[in-house]
Formats: sequence, C-alpha cells, structure tokens
Amino acid sequence: MSVRRKLLAGYLVVACLVVATAATAWITDMSSAKHAAALEAAQVARGIGKDVALGLPVDNPGEVTYPLYNSPNALRNYIERLHDNQHRDIVAVDISKTILGDAVPENVGTVFDHDLGNQVGKTIADGRSRTFVETSEDYPAGIKQVVVRMEGARNQPLGAVVLEYTPLYDQMLNSARRAQYVILGVAVIAFLAVLVLGWYLAGSLTRRITSLTTAVGVVRTGDYTHRVPTENQTDEIGRLARAFNAMAEQLDRSARKILAKEYTDSILANAGEGICGLDADGKIAFANDAAGRITGLGVNGLLQQDASVLVPEAGDALSPGTREVSLQRPDGTSVRVEYTASQIQKAGRTLGAVVVLRDVSRQRALEHDLRHQALHDGLTNLPNRKLLLDRLEHALTRSRATGEPLAVLYLDLDGFKRVNDSLGHNAGDMLLRTAAERLTGALRPLDTVARLGGDEFAVLLEDADQATVERLARACLESLSRPFLIHHREALVSVSIGVVPDAAAYADADEVLRNADVAMYAAKDQGKNRFLTFETQMHEQLLNRLDQEARLRDAVHRGELRLHLQPVVGVAAGQMAGAEALVRWQDPEQGLRMPGSFIPLAEETGVIVDIDRWVLLEACRAVKNWQDEDPATAPAWVSVNLSAAHLEVPDLTDQVAYALSSTGLSPHCLVLELTETVLMRDLAVTSPRLEELRELGVKIAIDDFGTGYSSLGYLRDIPVDVLKIDRSFIDGLVGNGRQQELVNAVIQLGHTLGLRVVAEGVEEASQLNLLTVMGCKFAQGYHLGRPEPAADLYTRLSTPALPTAR
Repeated sequence: MSVRRKLLAGYLVVACLVVATAATAWITDMSSAKHAAALEAAQVARGIGKDVALGLPVDNPGEVTYPLYNSPNALRNYIERLHDNQHRDIVAVDISKTILGDAVPENVGTVFDHDLGNQVGKTIADGRSRTFVETSEDYPAGIKQVVVRMEGARNQPLGAVVLEYTPLYDQMLNSARRAQYVILGVAVIAFLAVLVLGWYLAGSLTRRITSLTTAVGVVRTGDYTHRVPTENQTDEIGRLARAFNAMAEQLDRSARKILAKEYTDSILANAGEGICGLDADGKIAFANDAAGRITGLGVNGLLQQDASVLVPEAGDALSPGTREVSLQRPDGTSVRVEYTASQIQKAGRTLGAVVVLRDVSRQRALEHDLRHQALHDGLTNLPNRKLLLDRLEHALTRSRATGEPLAVLYLDLDGFKRVNDSLGHNAGDMLLRTAAERLTGALRPLDTVARLGGDEFAVLLEDADQATVERLARACLESLSRPFLIHHREALVSVSIGVVPDAAAYADADEVLRNADVAMYAAKDQGKNRFLTFETQMHEQLLNRLDQEARLRDAVHRGELRLHLQPVVGVAAGQMAGAEALVRWQDPEQGLRMPGSFIPLAEETGVIVDIDRWVLLEACRAVKNWQDEDPATAPAWVSVNLSAAHLEVPDLTDQVAYALSSTGLSPHCLVLELTETVLMRDLAVTSPRLEELRELGVKIAIDDFGTGYSSLGYLRDIPVDVLKIDRSFIDGLVGNGRQQELVNAVIQLGHTLGLRVVAEGVEEASQLNLLTVMGCKFAQGYHLGRPEPAADLYTRLSTPALPTAR
C-alpha cells in the first residue's frame, strides 16, 4: 500500500473515532435522559407514597392529618385530583398487590398484575424502586411505570405506589434530543474536516515523497543531474530533499570524472593513431594499442623503452614538430610513419613528451597510384598527354641547351572504328593494348610512347637524327600493319603518322604536338598507312577541313542537302519496282558533291545522324506525293540507308514513326538499309531495335552483303527482309564461272529464306542477262537508272523508257 493510502486510511480511522465518540455521547446522553426520567418519576412516586401512607401535609399548626391509606374516598379523590391536574396515573396497592386506589375506579379491589416480572412485589419486599413497561390491549406500545415502596410511620412496608412516567420520560428525551442533534452536527463536521484535512495533508506529503522517490529512481538510471525542489521546506522531508540533492551533486561530479577518464581511456585505446607518453627521462611510460601495432612491438614491448625505439632518427633528443620517417619493424617489414612530438611542461619545467604516430604507408602508396593514374593511360599503362607534354617540355629545354636533335611522331590507327563497331568495345580495347605493346617493342628503350586518347598515340624521340626518325616511323608502320588476332578473328588496321623532326625549332610542346597532329591528318588525306613530315602548308589544309566540317554541320539547317532517287527494277517486267534514296550536298563553294566526298567526314563528326534523319523524312514525303499524283509510275517502296551512329540513337523508332505519320507513307513502303558491319556490331542490341522497327511495318535490308561477315548465322538471328548483293560481286560476274556460282548460291539462299534479293551495281546488259538466268528478281545500277532528283525521275518516267533485259 502506498504512503498516500496509508495516510488517508489513518485519517479515515481518526474520522471514524470522531464518529464513534459522537455516537457514544449520543447513547450516553440518551441513557442519562432515560435514567433521569426514571429517578425523577421515582422521587415523585415516593412523595405520593408518603401522602398516601402518612397523610397530606398540614396547612395550619395543630392540624391533624390522617393517612389516605385508610380512607378510600380520600384516596380516590387524591388520585383523581392528580390525574386531572398533573395528568398522572397512580395506582396504590397494599402488600398483597390489591389495588387500593386507581384512576380507573373499576380496578379498585382487584390484584395488580400488569407487571409481568413481579416488579411490584419485589419492590415491596426490598424497598428498591423499579421501572417496567406495562402492556395491554389498550396500550400496545406500552406504558412506562415506576414503582416505589409505600412505608408507614415506622418505615414498615404498607404496599407500593405505581406511577406512570411516560410523559416525563418523553419530556426528558425531547430535552436531550436537541443536545444529540448538536452532537451529531459537530460529529459530521468533524468527520468531514478530518477527511478533507487528511486528503490535503496526505496529498502534500505524498507529492513531496513521490518527488523524492522519483528523483531516486532517475538517479538509479545513471542520470545524476536530476534535483528535488526544496524551496521554503524546513521540515524533515525538506532536509531529506536537500541531503538528496547534495548527494546527487556529488554523484554527478564523480560520474563526470569517471566518464571523462573512461572517454579518455577509450579514445586512447581505440584511436587509429599511435599515442605514446614519454617521461622526463625520455622513457615510454604509456602506449596505446595502435602504437604497438604500428611499431610491431606491442604495448608491452614499448613500455620503458627509449624514444629511439619509436623514432630511431631522433637519437637522444626528440625535438617538437612533425616529421616523416621510415620505421623498421622486428619482423623485417618497414612502414612509413609520420610522427608529431609535443613537450609536456608545467611551471617552466619539462615533465615529458607526447608522440603521435600515424601510419601513412597506404596514403603514400595511394598518392603514388593517383600520380601514376593522373599521368598514365588506364588502358595501356602508357604515359598520357599530360605526362608526354611535361617530358616534351623538358626535352625541348635540353635540346636547346645541348643541340641534340628531337622529334615527335603523332599516330592514328586507320580502320580502328570499323573493328570497334564490328567486334565490340572489348575487342577494340584489346587491339589498343596490343598496338601499344607493338609500338613499345618497335622503338628504342629511351623513347617515350604515349596514348593521347581513343586510337591516337604519340612518340617522343630524343637524340634522333632524320634517318633515325624515318627508320623508327617505318618500324611503327610495319609493326601495326601485321594482323591482330582478336577473339579468334584476324583484324587488319594500319596507321597514319605525322612527323615533326625538328621539334626544338618550335615555341613549346603544345605547338609541336599540334603540328604533328596536322601532319597525321595530311597522311590520312593522302591514303593512310604512311607517314608524312610536317610542312607549313598543311595548316591550310587542316583549316580547310575544319571549315568544311563547319559548313557540313550547317548544311542540313540551311537546306543545302538534295534528295536523289535511283530506281530498283523488277528484272522480269523491266520496270521500276522501288527506289533507293541517296543524298547530295549542294555546297555553295564546291557545287553539287557526291556522298563519298562528305559522308566519311559526317560519320567522323556525328553529323551523319542529322543527315540520315533529313533523308528519311524527305524520301517518305517524295514517294508519298508521287504515289498520290501518279500511282501507276510511282515506286512501291523506297530504301533509306541508316548509319551505325543512327542505329544507336535511343529514339530511332520514334523518328521513323514520325516520318511515316507526318508524310502519310505506308510503313510497308519503307525499307531501312544497314550494312553487315553495322548489323553484326552488337547482336544483343541490334536485334531488339530491328524488331521494334519491324513492328511498325517497315522492312529491313542488309546492304553490301558479302563485304562483311557473310555469315549464315546472322541471317537466322537478325530479322531482315531484303538482301542486297554488293556491287563487287557483280563487277566480275561475266566470264567468271566461280563467281557466278557464288552469286547464284546467294540468290537461291535469299529466296529460300523468303528474302527479297536485289543485285547492286548492274552496269552492263550482260550482267543483267546473267542475273535473269539466275532468277534474280530485282536489280539496281547505272545500266538500269542513275540517281537523279525525285522530280526529274518522276518526269522521265511519265512515259516508260526503262531498258529491259535482253
């Protein structure tokens, strides 16, 4: 049970005692009133008894009185007078309980038997007054009676007087009841007052005790900051609260000291840095685990050792500051350590020192790796452009000082993009690593070979005269011209090299490298797989190339591209079945230019995507208009070439869908042509993309079939509809039986697979005749129709004039 409940229970007991006291007073008062009424009635009865036994008091001196006992009439009158005046009923009986006088005359002479306990007889016998309740049919509630003995002059018993004292009894009780009500009211007030006071005092005490016990509970949890309010409290609980606060304050200070020491010990023990404390004699007095781990000696192996164990270079004196040393461990390994020494002084006297050790071995190794990565190519591990320029700057300084010849080669692989697109980037990376190894093997050990990015390399040749430079350049050409074995396939590339033999004649390394780059582009323009020495006029050629590139980028937006269509003829009917869309550039400076003069540049610069998009939209629009104006002569389909770069565009399918929806051309009238190399570049990406296009309803054609892999496997795996035989197979078709068999086999293979087969490059009637015999259904070439503007072709075909097979 709680203290509050105990206190309330105590106050409730007190309240109950108050009530019990009031009840006792009530009962006592009632009993006293009853007793007083009985005494008063007995006293009156004795007086009446004397009047009856001895006679009435005399009024005059000498008057003689006679006992009423002996005079029945006088007795009757006396009793009647008392009954009428004092409203008292009196019964006088003799010793035998015979009624001598009664307020009811009829009862005189009868025996008094209304006291069931013989109270009258007992009183006559012993003289003691008694009370009893007379009950009868007339008085069922009972009449209170008092009986006293009636005595003569010599105190001899004569009988008894029975007096009714009910009115006196009621009067006495009514007088006592007022006092009882006062007692009751006071008791109720006292009861409630005790309860209210107990409730208040118990609440006040228990709140303070609860506050104290709560504070004790909080302190038990380890929170020593909790305090108990003690304002204006001078009693025992207040003194206890102040004592508790003082104890909590002391505990708080002690806990803080202990916690601070634990924190310090934990920090020192778990610190990643080694921490050692030296005493005034330079001995190690303290060492944490990290110090033992870094030095390899352990904590016990360090204690009481000289400071030279930590830092051998320090000798006898360990001066303050931060230094870095190499520390030899007992197991024979070494570690690079950076240490900081600080002196401990007090009152101007040196007490010792603190040495903080940091293992920086991994940091230094990482810095070395980062420097290496910053200055070397991650793929080939060759120096990169930054390191090459730095070495070239130093080499230029030495060359100008000593006069030693200095040269730079700038190399770019020819055909690398083809290998990278066809075999994948992993194969391209392998080719670049192999090329780097070959270049390093073909050059001298003192030469610096660097990879500048992509498929471009550079070589710094120090102390190399003209003959040596040419010899090394040829060695590079020969080393890279040999076939590369990539994923069990042979890949052929060549290299174009720009040479700057007199590098010291130029201002700085950037100019030397830029001139070598210009010479490399000149070598590419002259047919690749060669080296050229830089000449001043090459700058003009490079500027022309840059100018052409800029004009080509703007050609699409300025409306300089032109759409030409070349007929695809149905061999059996001799009439145009479809057309291939080709692009021309109406160059404001050079006139109408064929694709071969600008498409390679467009592919290098990425402009080819914009050109392909323009051709696609214009071809769909031109053919749709032709079909609407003259359905009889209009081509049933139009073929549009897609570049490798365009196939990688994420929204290619959306572009094709837009071209069809905006022009109204049926998807079945559009054929998208891709070369074997583009199709085989990444089958996992190519096949889903082609399926998306075919879901639109367009057809897919393999262009230049036979010049790439010519694999039957990809004809199975790649969703295509048209097979276009490359013109190289048609050129030598007449008179070459083996080639005829090969072309015939391709045609039959295509038909067997359900493909539309188109022979490209038909220049002569004899070629067309052979294709007709082989069952080729479609052909394309100058013999059947040259590419021309769509409007001109429409006009020319308004009257059929196409050559037919003979």
